[in-house]
Parts: sequence; C-alpha cells; structure tokens
Amino acid sequence: MKNQVSKETLLNYFAGQATALQKQAIDDWVKEATNQEVFYEYLALWESQHPQFTPNASQALQRHQQRMANRVTDIELQQNTNAGAPVTRKLNSVRFWWMVAASVSIVCLLGGVFFNETILYVTHKTTFGETRTVILTDGSQVTLNANSMLRVPRFGFGKQTRDVVLAGEADFSIKHLPDNQRFVVHTDKNFEVVVLGTEFLVNTRERGTKVVLNQGKVRLNYQEGQTSRQLTMKPGNLVTFDRNGHVSLKQTAEPKVFTSWKEHRFVFDETTLMEISNLFAENYGITLQIPDQALTRWTISGAFTAYSAEELIETLTTASSLTYRRQGNTIVITEEH
Repeated sequence: MKNQVSKETLLNYFAGQATALQKQAIDDWVKEATNQEVFYEYLALWESQHPQFTPNASQALQRHQQRMANRVTDIELQQNTNAGAPVTRKLNSVRFWWMVAASVSIVCLLGGVFFNETILYVTHKTTFGETRTVILTDGSQVTLNANSMLRVPRFGFGKQTRDVVLAGEADFSIKHLPDNQRFVVHTDKNFEVVVLGTEFLVNTRERGTKVVLNQGKVRLNYQEGQTSRQLTMKPGNLVTFDRNGHVSLKQTAEPKVFTSWKEHRFVFDETTLMEISNLFAENYGITLQIPDQALTRWTISGAFTAYSAEELIETLTTASSLTYRRQGNTIVITEEH
C-alpha cells in the first residue's frame, strides 16, 4: 500500500517541524508524478501564509531615528564649537516613514517575483549545444533547441489553461483535448501563437523571429505598431517578423527543414557566413570572427550533420575551402591558402 501524506503533515514539513520518519515518507511520496502538483499547491499555500521575511517597520524607524539624532547631535556639537552659539535642529519623521515604506515595498516586490517564477511555473531550459524534448502533462510534446527556455504553469495546466511562455526556439506537437481547449504560446516579441490542433515551430531569436506550420492550423495574434492584428496560418506557411514587427507570409515546400536541428542536421540554402555566425552565437555561445569582410558574404548550401560546434565548423570549413582556429569561445575563420 502506498504512503498517503496529509495536508497537515505537509504544512509541518514546510515549517521545518516534521519528524525524520515524516520527512522520509514525504520524500518517497513526492517521487510519484501524480503527487507533485499537490505538493506544490500546499507549498504555495504555506508560502503565502508565511512570507520568508516579515519587516518590523517600528523597529526600523526607531533605529533610523536614533542614527539621525546622533548625527544631528554631532553636527550641533561641531557648530557650537566653531561658532560658540547653540543650534536647534528638528527631525522630519514623515521622511523616515517614506524611507521605511519604500524599503518594505522593495522587499515585497522581490519576494513576489521569486514566488511567481519559482512556485507558480515549471521552467525547462537548455544550455548551449543542447536540445531536449519535454512531454507536458496534457500529452503535448515540445522539443527545445539550444539556449532556449519554456515556462509552464505548475497548477491547473490542461484544466484551466494551456498557456506557455517561450524564449528561444522550439518545435511543438500539440495534443487535442476532448473539450477543444486551446493551447497558447506567448513570446516576448509582441506576438502569440494560438493553437487549433497542430505541429509547428516558433523561433523568437534575434536573427530570425518566425513561425513555421507543419500541419494543422494556428492563429497568430500580433502587434503591428499600435494596431492588434490576427493571421490564420495554413500548413506550409512561413511567417517572419522583422525588427520593426512587420510580418511577411510565404509558402515553403518543406516546413520540416526548419526543425532539422532535432536530428542534429543543419540545412543551408545559400546561407552567408554572417548568418551562420549568428547560429553559432545563439546555439553554442561561440563567436565566429571573420577578419576578411568579403568572407562574411560567402554562401554555403547543403545539409550537414554535426553533434557539436567543433564538428559543425570542421565540416563547413572543409566543404568551403576555408580554415579556422579556435581560441576559447572564439573561432577565427580565414581563407585557405
């Protein structure tokens, strides 16, 4: 029979009052995925009732007043010594209260940010050179490209909401639910993708913010200047956003080419070395240094398989009659002589 953990036991655990046996029981109990949402729900409840820092405004005010009084006394003594005449100073208590209130507000603000980020969301991240597939609790599958982040609500996901936040690049395969609940991908690029049951890629990187639809249908909600607009995409559609937020829609014959990185394949079609240098910076955290500006306009075409930055640059330079040398996180590319 599996251990059951009560609400009271969990609250005692968060307060540091659980016994050794209770701690062991909770550790075993929370390993079950079905129990984790309950664990974090009660953790959020306990955190809201027991903030980690409770400022004592009265004591803070008294300490500050005492410091200021001492400072004024020192000033008076100095002036009396220099001028030989008594000086009367009066402290402004209103100013003290404003300073204390500002300090308390900052602490509460920082605490709220930490609470929202850590307790309310599960954050999935990939490092430079890493790709990872995440299976969400609703059965949807998300494959994160390197140097990317996906935030998913910890509570109620698949019940009240299916809203996620993406930074970087990811390929989505969304599971349709019986109640036709929508799936929304939010970004920091003034657009969101509303899923109507589909497979699609979202890229929010600086070098090429885009959405590519493989199958199904999605709706883009985006901002163009001060105007809110919508665009419904069909399979094979490629939508790109320039730096000013302007949208371009075109059809691509092979939408899966844009997600070839999932198989560690890189497909280039007359791609310049400058564009490839952006890829190395975003995916591997490596700077491609090209001293000869003419080389930045060289183009490369073809499909290449590589499992690391070193393997990719070796393949590209060999195919293009170029040479390179690596210095830490910088790769210098020159023409082969």
